[in-house]
Amino acid sequence: MGISLIPGLFLARHAGAVAASGRGIILGRQKLHMAEGRRRRFLRALKAMGIALQEDEITQQDGFTEALFAKLGYPKIEALDFTDAEGAEHVHDLNLPCPDSLRGQFDLVIDGGTTEHIFHISHALETCHQLLRPGGVMMSYVAADGWFGHGFFQTGPDVPWRFWHHTLGYEMLEVSIAPRRSPLELIAIPDPSGQPRGGERALEGPHMILYACRRPLHDPPPRAPIQGHYL
Repeated sequence: MGISLIPGLFLARHAGAVAASGRGIILGRQKLHMAEGRRRRFLRALKAMGIALQEDEITQQDGFTEALFAKLGYPKIEALDFTDAEGAEHVHDLNLPCPDSLRGQFDLVIDGGTTEHIFHISHALETCHQLLRPGGVMMSYVAADGWFGHGFFQTGPDVPWRFWHHTLGYEMLEVSIAPRRSPLELIAIPDPSGQPRGGERALEGPHMILYACRRPLHDPPPRAPIQGHYL
């Protein structure tokens, strides 16, 4: 798992939404996955967004990304993993329910390409929700259609829209996809609810789906998500 050009720009776009966050957690400690040319391209794109950084400010000797998060204005990011082999502060198998000790402890949760590798993906997504305090922000960048074999699952637009928004009441800050072959291209994904076939679309080649959303201060009554196809 790691932060490449598409996730890096996504994180930069939403830095302002989490600047006041007190505590953040990421699923799996992330490495910086950008070769030298991509790092230069990333820095140019950041500069166009009004964020002026140097290469040595976003890299660290061990290859991980705490320096990048700090320079983008994020709070200290803790890591949750099913092993402590890469230095995660919290060890937990996301196939299992959220541990009581972590419920409601975070203002920011980041799924950086982890949930699609968890067989019981619904448990993993529920845990992300349960980790957050009311008003906290959930952010995700995971593989989308055309990335066959990357993980157990492919995430479509019903996950952010039907699960996070309509079922859990989150305010959607962004739902988009970006093709791996042209990572600066961003395609907004509207709410598929009520659209024929749930807003299906055919994609050619690997993409990433990106979404950011904010937990409501008061949760709606519990109910199961219904996929947009079947409304």
